[in-house]
Amino acid sequence: MSIAWECRDQADQAEIYYNHPLRTKIRRLEDENLALKRILLENGIPWNFRSRSAHISNGRMTRSSSRIRCRPLPHIPVEIQLRILYFAMTSPQPIVDPLCKTKPGHLLIQEKTKSNQIAIHFLATCKAYHSEGTKFLWNNNSFVFTTPEALRNFAEVPLKFRRDIKDINFRIIAKFYDDEDRTRKISRNHHPDLKKAIPLMIHKRPKENTPARRGFRTYGWYQLIDFLTAMLPPYDPSHPSTPHVLNPMPKLLPSLEKLRIDFVNFGMNMFSSPPAQLHDLASHQFGCTLNELVLTGLPTDDVGERVSNELAGLLKNEGLLIDHAPTLVAQKNCIRSLTCDTVECHYTSKVIRAAGNIDMNPYVHGDELHAHSFGLEYPAAPKDEGEPPNSFFHSCRTIWKKVPVKLEGDERKWELFDRISGQPWDEVEEEATMYDCASIGEPDIGITCENCGKVHPGAIPPDYLIEDIFGIDL
Repeated sequence: MSIAWECRDQADQAEIYYNHPLRTKIRRLEDENLALKRILLENGIPWNFRSRSAHISNGRMTRSSSRIRCRPLPHIPVEIQLRILYFAMTSPQPIVDPLCKTKPGHLLIQEKTKSNQIAIHFLATCKAYHSEGTKFLWNNNSFVFTTPEALRNFAEVPLKFRRDIKDINFRIIAKFYDDEDRTRKISRNHHPDLKKAIPLMIHKRPKENTPARRGFRTYGWYQLIDFLTAMLPPYDPSHPSTPHVLNPMPKLLPSLEKLRIDFVNFGMNMFSSPPAQLHDLASHQFGCTLNELVLTGLPTDDVGERVSNELAGLLKNEGLLIDHAPTLVAQKNCIRSLTCDTVECHYTSKVIRAAGNIDMNPYVHGDELHAHSFGLEYPAAPKDEGEPPNSFFHSCRTIWKKVPVKLEGDERKWELFDRISGQPWDEVEEEATMYDCASIGEPDIGITCENCGKVHPGAIPPDYLIEDIFGIDL
């Protein structure tokens, strides 16, 4: 299969630009309406004035008519009202593209068929319900974003609510374009749940008499870049700042701790290398901000590995990176789930930059020491709650982390990781301990760790032994 070159499709971008002024026009009309209401109120004219006869004659139940025709409702304590409102505003499933109209092709089959999961009309009942219900709506639910525009539009939510969101999900669906009638498919090897190759949905584009690049192209890595760009600080005219004291504006989600990115239809050997802007966003603009990053569906080729390494820059020191097989595949009019048939999901996990005070010179070379701290100190990811089990291999070289048993569940288990490689200890134990009983150590004891001064499995050798072990001169 030929590799698709990266692009932002001009037709799609033109459609996005066309729809944006509509929201601006609506906002302008709303401001004009509020200004007219303010003028009426300043002159003592109620803007919603209606005669009593109109209240009753039109058959519509209002406060004035309800006092005449209806008996008062039984009183419900405020605590119970808030409890009812709490459950009414809480969805059992993630809310997809809040504040935006979701495209049918971006939804799972079960998401298309489900009924309304929240009683949103509660918010229109009165000011008290609107105030309390809005808090529950944004604090109690989880959100899935399927387009960069939906994420960018989330800036309409007040910062006081966005500040409390700690976990979101990106569903990045690769879009493909071609100016020729060619069939492209994702191999059945993409996931064990696939019984046959899946045809890709190709958006046909006309051939233009220009020097523009033609042929098979995709909106994949640029879409990832647009998602990350949408999380940059939105403009806030009320943000406190003076010419002498410039305060940075908060990002779209200032308290985000965990991010899951589902890559959909990112087949192996189909994509070119990601643009350089991905590194700037992941390692610089948003570097060292997340505690946990979950990636599903990345290609298992060199390009996918590079994207995974770039996105690891989002994590704090000692943050957890999980790389999982595809969980979704896009078909013609919907998204299909790819399930795990085993009791436990098989994925690769890694702890990022967990070496701490360990001297990494003997273990890395050249560009691997490329740093992004610029002299700044960033806090490490917080330790997981609870007590890990006892292990003979736990030392200054290892770190305990809680990892999910199944990706979709909340159950977690303790796993021991090597701080130097970041890999699970079970995978690197043989290599890490191969010098413990070498002749350069003390007889029948082993090497004393240069980092902690103790003898333990995988001890860090002192500098004068590095040349004998690694064959390098420090």
